[in-house]
Amino acid sequence: MIRGLALSVFMALGCLTWSCGTTQDTTSNGTSSEVLVGLERTPCHGRCPVYNLRVHSDGKATLDVGRFCDEAFGRSLAQGQHTARVDVGVWSIVADQARAMGFDTLAACYDDPRVMDLPSATLTIQNRSVMNRYGGPNLNDLYTRIERLVGRMDWQATPEDAR
Repeated sequence: MIRGLALSVFMALGCLTWSCGTTQDTTSNGTSSEVLVGLERTPCHGRCPVYNLRVHSDGKATLDVGRFCDEAFGRSLAQGQHTARVDVGVWSIVADQARAMGFDTLAACYDDPRVMDLPSATLTIQNRSVMNRYGGPNLNDLYTRIERLVGRMDWQATPEDAR
């Protein structure tokens, strides 16, 4: 029993360590592209928005739209993968604002695995990620700013998701 509990705790800590790391994407040609701003929202048992946004330093943005995103984005986007070209200057301002709020001083992970039914938000600024699910700083104003920018972008559904 104790051995099983110890193994479960070890596996949970390993998952947390893995999920609270840094993020770097690789483009199709093998070169790395810095994630300038990213925001991933995970589900809850209610109507929490679920999506994964990545804005890259080369101006490419990707958005995986899940459920309940209409209110967050202020518009309707079909579920699935979307891409866009963005003004990197606008997103650099968001990154600068996050750093001015002390983003660089935050822990990599705010969580309590004993607490259930809370969505997480993982914010990435220039490849540094902070997972915030429980007990972390209030970054809702920054999340809302990002979501409003997402809502104003010209997203194109990827061919396999276009209907």
